[in-house]
Amino acid sequence: MELRLIHTRELDQAALLADSIFRSPGDTSMKDLFPLLFRPGLSHSYAAFDQDGTLAAFMGLVPFSLKSGSSLLNVFSIGAVCTAPAYRGQGLAGRLFALCCSHAARAGGSLLFVSGDRSLYTRAGCVPFGGTLLAELSSRSAEALAKTSGNAWTLRPMQPGDLFEVNRLLGEREAGHVHSPAELALLLGAGAYAGVLRHTQRTLVAVRDGSIEGFAAVALPPADGSSAPRPAVALEWAGRPQAVAALLAKAATCSSADALHVTVPWQERSLLALLREAGAAVAGGANSGTVCIADRNALLRQTLAERAARNISIPADAEDAALISLLFDPASPLRTPDAPGEQEPLRTLPLPYLSGLNFI
Repeated sequence: MELRLIHTRELDQAALLADSIFRSPGDTSMKDLFPLLFRPGLSHSYAAFDQDGTLAAFMGLVPFSLKSGSSLLNVFSIGAVCTAPAYRGQGLAGRLFALCCSHAARAGGSLLFVSGDRSLYTRAGCVPFGGTLLAELSSRSAEALAKTSGNAWTLRPMQPGDLFEVNRLLGEREAGHVHSPAELALLLGAGAYAGVLRHTQRTLVAVRDGSIEGFAAVALPPADGSSAPRPAVALEWAGRPQAVAALLAKAATCSSADALHVTVPWQERSLLALLREAGAAVAGGANSGTVCIADRNALLRQTLAERAARNISIPADAEDAALISLLFDPASPLRTPDAPGEQEPLRTLPLPYLSGLNFI
């Protein structure tokens, strides 16, 4: 068995294997849902090949730049992990994961995000991370949100000519993935997480005086009654909190879904306040998936500016799981007590929610 970096010409085989594991007949192919994994380019993904050249297992690996306050992190995301049935039980996924970790460290990556929480990953040091709040908008709370957010904006579907303005709004967030307009267009068109849910992605903008002040992408369940009622899911948003709230309310009230789920990172306090005021049910939790440290020194170096700004101190002997908790968990039990009047989340690095447009 040969385990190595996959070649571009072999990505079609990887997509076919992933389709056989994750997709059903008639579903959109993984090749179309995840263009950053399966389309030609500089691939970072790894695969296992039998002696006859058969692709036995695949582990997708994608590099991202991640903004966290004033810091810029070089990170990788793992996804589309699959092994052909005939080759299971040979430990291939674990060996591929080790190769991906080494690759990320050599490339200057600090963190490795994983879309799952299987024992394969937790045994290798991956842990839950961060803090989010899941808000559920019912029809009643969505109507209340529409009233409190106001009617100052024209709400309409996003058009191709809106791309630069939407990318600007996304870049102004306190935390988020950093994209070129072309990469953003690719992700918006692919609709990866909506496809995983077997929903349809819709993108909306809020316009006032000719300027786009809000953006939201949502995944809506089928409206043909082909499945049991399921919630719609807010995938990504940016802009003025009230404009975003107006877009979310519109998506919730115009959908056939029984509710709209909005997973909000802890740092987006203004949007959370609007959702709570409207009566949305809110429950706390971690971010999506798990994370491990690819290179500890790189992580400390890449977070230095924001750690200094937020007065985050890291003991020299902190293990990896403790370091992740101290950096990204707003309710970390490892943090020293706050000074009088200090707000706890200010001592936490913000992260975006990982199951949005950038889901891998």
